[in-house]
Amino acid sequence: APRCFSLKLAKVTKELCGMSQCTIDNELCFLHRECRSSDGSANASAKTYQLIAVLAKHVDDLKITGSKENIIWILKKIEQVFGQLKIEWNNFTNCGVRHRQDVNTKEVTMDQAEYINGVKTLSSSEMQRTGPETLCSTLLHHQYWSVLGAIAFATLTRPDILVFVSALQRFSHAPKIIHCKRLNTVIRWAKRNPKCLRFAQLDTANRPAGTMIQTHLRMYADAAFKKEDDSGHSMRGALYVRCIGKKIADFQGTRKGHLVDYVGAKQRRVVRATFSAELLNACDTQDKGLLLSQQFHEMCTGQTHASCARELSERGGHAVPMVLYIDALSVFAAVTATFVKTPAENGVLCHLLFLRELLDHNVLHAFVWCDTRDMLADGLTKGAVDRAAIHAVMNGTCELVKVCKVWRPAHLLRNQQ
Repeated sequence: APRCFSLKLAKVTKELCGMSQCTIDNELCFLHRECRSSDGSANASAKTYQLIAVLAKHVDDLKITGSKENIIWILKKIEQVFGQLKIEWNNFTNCGVRHRQDVNTKEVTMDQAEYINGVKTLSSSEMQRTGPETLCSTLLHHQYWSVLGAIAFATLTRPDILVFVSALQRFSHAPKIIHCKRLNTVIRWAKRNPKCLRFAQLDTANRPAGTMIQTHLRMYADAAFKKEDDSGHSMRGALYVRCIGKKIADFQGTRKGHLVDYVGAKQRRVVRATFSAELLNACDTQDKGLLLSQQFHEMCTGQTHASCARELSERGGHAVPMVLYIDALSVFAAVTATFVKTPAENGVLCHLLFLRELLDHNVLHAFVWCDTRDMLADGLTKGAVDRAAIHAVMNGTCELVKVCKVWRPAHLLRNQQ
């Protein structure tokens, strides 16, 4: 039934509302208005498209942004087929996440504070009368599964606890008493420190009405590798922040931005050292960045063909350029060398060449080495680091205060000049 409903809703949004589906996510729809060039030319190559509405669908939960008249027009078209809709403005909960918008500044916040407060900690006499290394009983094991799944859902808006949740999930098959106590600690800390994702207007002072903001996509990639006697574990983390500006100077320093996505999980491949862990995570971060950049490109230009996406992934030209940030100087030096050499771990040579090829073809706009203290994704791979940097980017500020190195291929710099 949900599948049939989604198919019918997609038909309504496409045929009645004139919205186009995003090639990356069919549940994300855009509505563009065709514009002509300033000289009034009717040439197809001179046409541009202005974004006037965005619709996100999750079965029968809809979230829409745009001018109020356009939103009402879309909703009326949907009501013609599905009947009366329940509509909430400025303050509502969608897919378990509370959205609030300031009617004056248009700032939007997303949080799960009420949901987190309702998550109950584990409570069992077994946790008091047995040692920390004792395996949980069947009953406590099932409770651990339930509570861990509940707090894992809160990571939709809480990247600051993601590394702890990911670590606890590694023991979900056979948790010990110590893991139950640590899970309770994470829940209590999340309740005592409520946080939200904040999306303020980036820039309106120097932007003509109806035009898109000039932005770039910052992709912070960080990995943590720990080698032990009989085992090893490597975490990968990534933060994706859309920040103001497209010039090289905009890639440095602190900028306002919107946190659009993040990843905190174990490495997908086996790694033998920190170099390979950082390099493979950089490649994974770039892969997902291509999808996000394609979404932004369709949002800005209205182009929704798969052939266009393929062309952009091979030759570059995204409306929102991608910039990859990494704190591993050895990886930065290997990728940006005049002649890329085979590293000590021979199997990762192709990954080095992959990043270099993306840079040479301007698919990846720039490669940046930043100080470890400025690595915003550090908190997604390590539990001992301060959460201040993650909290700052959650509030809409992408901090970069130390010295960094920005690299672009020489032939692209000459063309830019």
